[in-house]
Amino acid sequence: MSDATNTTQNSAIELARKIIDQKPVYIDTETTGLEKDDEIIEISIVDFDGKTLLSSLVKPTKPIPPDAQRVHHIHDADVAKAQSWPILWPRIRSFLFGRPVAAYNAPFDYRMMQQSHARYRLPWRDNLNMVDVLPIYSDFRGIWDPTRRSMKYFKLEEAGAHFNIPLINEHRSEADTLLVRAVLHSIAGLPY
Repeated sequence: MSDATNTTQNSAIELARKIIDQKPVYIDTETTGLEKDDEIIEISIVDFDGKTLLSSLVKPTKPIPPDAQRVHHIHDADVAKAQSWPILWPRIRSFLFGRPVAAYNAPFDYRMMQQSHARYRLPWRDNLNMVDVLPIYSDFRGIWDPTRRSMKYFKLEEAGAHFNIPLINEHRSEADTLLVRAVLHSIAGLPY
């Protein structure tokens, strides 16, 4: 391991420990897709200690496209009786507000929360303290990507496999949230 890689890895370890010391909540979402008009159809929030605070399907404003269904296996019938985003948001917000919120590819989950608000013409007033575990893991691995001119990014399931974490990335929000927590703890060298 080169000195630069060792330094990057040590920085990632220190950052992971600092975040864990702040007792973050962990979040993951499943969505109708990846575009600017897509919205959340499942959300889970896990507390710093691994306890699930919320795991809920969310009724979207439009049908779930077949491409998205193939990824997370959530179908229109599954969400037909779920609560809508505006009904769930006050409860979701109560778990997120004023705490670090850790996610893998956090900008995506943050954007999807904003977009879900926008689908109902709700103003977005919350500036959440989002922590992105993806670049922390990327720095921990320390593999340079010359195309991106930064450290190589890895999928969540690749990060879990690297640490031999027995949790499965199912592309369901609760399992993925638990996996994000386990990855951050593994980077820090702590049990999960």
